Amino acid sequence: MLAERWGCSAESVRQLAREGAIRHFRVGKMYRFPKSAVEEFECQTSTSDASEAASASIGTTPKPENVSGISLRHAPERTRKPRQ
Repeated sequence: MLAERWGCSAESVRQLAREGAIRHFRVGKMYRFPKSAVEEFECQTSTSDASEAASASIGTTPKPENVSGISLRHAPERTRKPRQ
């Protein structure tokens, strides 16, 4: 949901989390982002000169009104079909 909101890939959001650019926590393989952390990050990127180029690459979209938290899940692993 967060990648869609920012107009970037899910991997870009995970990279920001790994770099410590946005507060998050993990539940299993899922990355969870508190609403307050998302708002803080969006405010930092919209007012900082240094992050202007970065925010251009991730884009901006209007904030949904009723979002209390945003989660990001890994795609399920594929199972290979046996060769015949």
